[in-house]
Amino acid sequence: MNEKDKNDLYKEFGINDPNEFFEGENERESIRQEILGRLQATKEIQSGQERFLTIRRRKNLMSMAAVLALILVSAALMFYYNNAAFNSNYITVVVPKGQTREVVLPDGSTVWLNAASTLKYPRKFGKKRMVYLLDGEGFFKVVHNKEVPFVVDASGMITNVLGTSFVVKSYKSLSTMSVSVVTGKVAVSDEHKQLSVLVKDQEVVYHKDHRKPSVLKVKAQEKTEWNSGKVILNSANFEELILAVENAYQVKINYDKERFKNCNSTLSFDTKQSLTDVMNIIQDIQGITYQIKEKEVLIAGNGCN
Repeated sequence: MNEKDKNDLYKEFGINDPNEFFEGENERESIRQEILGRLQATKEIQSGQERFLTIRRRKNLMSMAAVLALILVSAALMFYYNNAAFNSNYITVVVPKGQTREVVLPDGSTVWLNAASTLKYPRKFGKKRMVYLLDGEGFFKVVHNKEVPFVVDASGMITNVLGTSFVVKSYKSLSTMSVSVVTGKVAVSDEHKQLSVLVKDQEVVYHKDHRKPSVLKVKAQEKTEWNSGKVILNSANFEELILAVENAYQVKINYDKERFKNCNSTLSFDTKQSLTDVMNIIQDIQGITYQIKEKEVLIAGNGCN
């Protein structure tokens, strides 16, 4: 069958030449593939732009982080060097529980530090001989110098002297602070006003809660006996008594502070005695019961309410 006859036959049955159909399909497939190719290319371009923007944002964030880190490091270094420069001019002495220590100050004055005490003082005194009892108790023997006052700052309780001997007690765990004069005269003040002027065998007790001082007559020399291993407490409140035992024997004593807060006792012991011996004394005078478990002591009793 020739080409003309095939065409006439297609027309008679009302159909298109199959070759034209396949050619159209091929052309549409070609177009479809081209469109897909262009879409893929567009996606790749967009993906590349997104990667570029992401990288750029990351670089910006990294730059900001680097600047912030530089600022923080610079501030830390400034603080460190300023603090180091300040501390390099000072000496800090820390005495652990169970020990006492004598410290000789730049002017030749001496300080006996009780157990669990911390003292800070300059390597060289200037116009004022200023030392800081950061925690604990110290027995000060001050070389006389009327031109250069000697000052002890104990958590805001300020003691001014020219030359004398006295005891400052300022444990952070106690509710009171005190200054006792062994020889000479001292002036005691807080951050706002003078509290009192004391002479030999006088003591000022400063109550942290109501900030009112009480002046008492005492045997001040007894308050220095701990530097020879003897602890003498006269009419001491229970927390002071317990702290003395804790510091001497390096133990932790647990008791109901509220129940025993009104208890006052007079107690003396030698640190050469055993912990059991001392606890037996407290049991006799205070009516407590106790248990010792290694480095811990548990106290029970009715207290003084």
